[in-house]
Amino acid sequence: MPTVAIMLAGSAAREQAREEIGALATVRFCETAESLLTLAAEGGVDAVVADLRDVAGSSVLPALGAIHRRTPHLPLILHCLPTPAAQRDLPDFVAVARSLSLVFRGSEHLGLELRRQLSPPRVVGPGEMLARHLLPVVPVPFRAFVLVCAYKASPRLTVSTAARWSGGLRRTLERSLRRAGLPGAGVVLGSCIALHAAWWLDVQGWSTKQVAAEMGFSYASGILRVLEHHFGCSVKSLRREGGFQELLSRFETSLLPGDSPPARLQTG
Repeated sequence: MPTVAIMLAGSAAREQAREEIGALATVRFCETAESLLTLAAEGGVDAVVADLRDVAGSSVLPALGAIHRRTPHLPLILHCLPTPAAQRDLPDFVAVARSLSLVFRGSEHLGLELRRQLSPPRVVGPGEMLARHLLPVVPVPFRAFVLVCAYKASPRLTVSTAARWSGGLRRTLERSLRRAGLPGAGVVLGSCIALHAAWWLDVQGWSTKQVAAEMGFSYASGILRVLEHHFGCSVKSLRREGGFQELLSRFETSLLPGDSPPARLQTG
């Protein structure tokens, strides 16, 4: 059975993690970043789960960075509440740590993400790559929302939920995006969904059936609709259009404050 090192402060958070993981893995708990480093260094750990800060309030970022340098292929999962404080910290984690997954405690199921991470072959999704490309060009007030969309893009994710996870209300977010000359919240989320689909299709070479199952589309035709609506391309024309990298570049450009969206990036 796999073993998971988990750094969470408080008995309630640890018990919730234990229940969600169930019989999937053996868990080894700790409460400090230093203890997490020790557990990982001892070996025999198949994944690491950690909150952003330990029981003493110290950031776990240096520990995760050290663990990644020592064992680059070890899955690292951030497991935190979607609080304003967490949203301020998350861009720093994306900038420094690698191979990160993100699970919002109380809103998402840790066991489901852990199962994906532990199931061979492990294929890392595009969330971290999107965040690394998009956050530097987005004005600070919108980074939390873009980060949530980058990591969590799915046809099951609504704009209202993404706004709430990033610490705000959709109506307020929409007004602020409009004043900044940026695409609307629905366009941002929809474009990230399309980019996730393009990643699996173009970079990983998956079939539409595989992508639909991975992302939660009810029908494979939903992939075609989201690509056509936001980038004006089809599954068949995706590579002729420049593939995932070209679509990502177009979306980056659209997020530059005050710029008009490129002609092939749809606005509705």
